[in-house]
Order: sequence, then structure tokens, then C-alpha cells
Amino acid sequence: MKRIQLMKPSLICVLGLSTLALVGCNKSDRAEAHADANKAMAKTENALDKAVDKTKDAYADVKAGAANAWSDLKGYSFDKKDDFSASAKAMASKFDAEMSALKSEYNEAKASASRKAAMEELKSSRADFDSKMSALGRATSATWDSAKSDVIAAWDRVQAAYYKARAN
Repeated sequence: MKRIQLMKPSLICVLGLSTLALVGCNKSDRAEAHADANKAMAKTENALDKAVDKTKDAYADVKAGAANAWSDLKGYSFDKKDDFSASAKAMASKFDAEMSALKSEYNEAKASASRKAAMEELKSSRADFDSKMSALGRATSATWDSAKSDVIAAWDRVQAAYYKARAN
């Protein structure tokens, strides 16, 4: 997304330079400059389209990978409790890096009310996930399925809160 945001000023710059070239040139020079500007604009639009497509593909891959990881973990029995916990902690660690990047961009003093609420929801849902992970560690064979479902539901809330915070 940042790449797209960086390309917008480039497009504006190309248009500005084209305008300057058109004003300071004779008629044939203007036509040539106009054609060059159109080519440059077309290349920029093409690059922007490719960047958007790659971003969409990467998001779909990450989303599918996370969904597949939880699908595999959902079937873990009590005997695989330690494996489930380790996998969940590993996913949370990766996600914490993304959350840190989001938090570093966040400025509470300049944030809108909806952004503040979204960041608070993210913080709360992450704390709830940690609580569910702690309860998972104390789960018995009789409470395993419930504890495992609680962890997965808490994780879903964390991800939803994260995407909401990013959107605001």
C-alpha cells in the first residue's frame, strides 16, 4: 500500500513536468511532449495496476496460510496440547511484529476517535487472547476442546481488531 502511496506523487510530478513542457514549447514540441507525457502516464498506471494486483495476491496468500494453519490446529487432540500451544504462540509472535509496526505509526494525540477505539479494541483483544492461551495451559482432557475453541475465537477477534485498526 505504501508503494501505491509513493507512486501518486510520481504521477503528479510527471503531469506537472508535462504541463511545464507544453507551456514552454512550440506547437510540434508540445505535441511530442504531450505524447511523451501520455506514454509516461500509461507506464505509471500500468505499474500501479501491477502493484495493486501483487498486494491483493500477497494478502490472499497470507490470509489463506493463516486459515490453513488454524484448520490444521483445530483437529489437535489433548495429546497434542503442547504442539497446539507452540504453534499458536509462534503465530502470535509473527503477528506481534505486524502489530508493533501498526503501533509505531499510531499517534494517539492525532488519532481520530474511531482510530483510538480500534487501537483500544486491538489491545483488549490481544489481552483476551493471552488470557485464553494461559487457560489453555491449564486445560485438562475434559476441558481441552472448549479451551482450544476459546483460543481460536480469541485469535479471530485479534485479527479482526487488527484489520479494523489498519483501516482507520
